[in-house]
Amino acid sequence: MAKKNGAQSVETIPGRKIVLSAGVGKTNVDELKWLTDTVLSSAKLWKASAWAYIADCSKMEPVSPAEGGELVTMTKKFVEAGCKAFAFAEGKSVLLKVQAQKNTQRSQTGVVEGHFETVEQALEWLKTEVKI
Repeated sequence: MAKKNGAQSVETIPGRKIVLSAGVGKTNVDELKWLTDTVLSSAKLWKASAWAYIADCSKMEPVSPAEGGELVTMTKKFVEAGCKAFAFAEGKSVLLKVQAQKNTQRSQTGVVEGHFETVEQALEWLKTEVKI
């Protein structure tokens, strides 16, 4: 069952080491801090092995610079906790894709990332290309 806080929700994918978050509308720094803590809590048993994170931002509004900074911090924390790949479901939004790419680049983690229209495409990529 998904955990929810404001615009954000978090759940794990059954049978796979993947945490999925989804957002609707506008988020804020406090919600992103909650998101970070909740994803890390969900993935804590997988630190010794590879796990992945999917952000479904297809229904989100673009983030502010402060929120972007929090997403950079989140990325670093996820990689430190053993996350091997980030997949973004951005719908058809070019702006969301550009923001996600810039935030990952700013994290300077070198984490593998993929950008897709749907969560289903992200799951398939993680299975076939990343092997998670």
